[in-house]
Amino acid sequence: MIRKIGAGFLLVAVVGLIPAGAQEKEKPNVSFGKTQDLEIDLATVPDSVGAGGKSAPTGTDPRSSQEGKWLRIDLPFATEKKITPEIKFKFFLEGYEVIEAEKGGKNTEKFVVLTGEVAYRDVPRGPKHYAGMFLPPASVLRFAGTKPNGEADWSGRKMNLRVEAVDHGTAVEEIFDLQGDRDKGLSGRGGQKDPEWHRAADAQEISGALLPVTATPFWPKDFKRYPQLKQP
Repeated sequence: MIRKIGAGFLLVAVVGLIPAGAQEKEKPNVSFGKTQDLEIDLATVPDSVGAGGKSAPTGTDPRSSQEGKWLRIDLPFATEKKITPEIKFKFFLEGYEVIEAEKGGKNTEKFVVLTGEVAYRDVPRGPKHYAGMFLPPASVLRFAGTKPNGEADWSGRKMNLRVEAVDHGTAVEEIFDLQGDRDKGLSGRGGQKDPEWHRAADAQEISGALLPVTATPFWPKDFKRYPQLKQP
């Protein structure tokens, strides 16, 4: 509305004339899927992958060979643009490194944060893509802590998992936090009372512990699972 006052003009904003939704926040291009849609499992390599190949070395713990159980994490995400040139993800996973004692002593454990990065290029618009990271069998044994079958705490969603994303050079505001809806994480760390668990004073980051699918025996069999990977 324009109201004339003398030789000048007074502009009066009329809220009712602003189009509906004009003040709403623009929907982000990259968004994470629901917590219940996260896939985190202890997976064995399909028999067909190693068929005809050379056998694993003898005399070692079979659980630590490449034929052992891999921790596989597939996190769903969505994109709005027709093509997104690049999306980079960084995963932070709670773990406990086993510290072997001297002969006759008792093993102890140390809190660690296992990290890994993966980048995808030319990601098409879609309601569900997957960002994938893997922890090798020997590392599963090393970082599962001292309690029996400690690796089941990962697949049982009792450990913390945090994922950050960068959309073509710009940090995505949303953070995926597996324990974020809880007051306190199931392991005693994380949750709303401890959102910076991955930066704790007693934490040691093990960079590169988590691997992209191309560094595992699941490649290229599962190539259709993920967008086009960007080479470092």
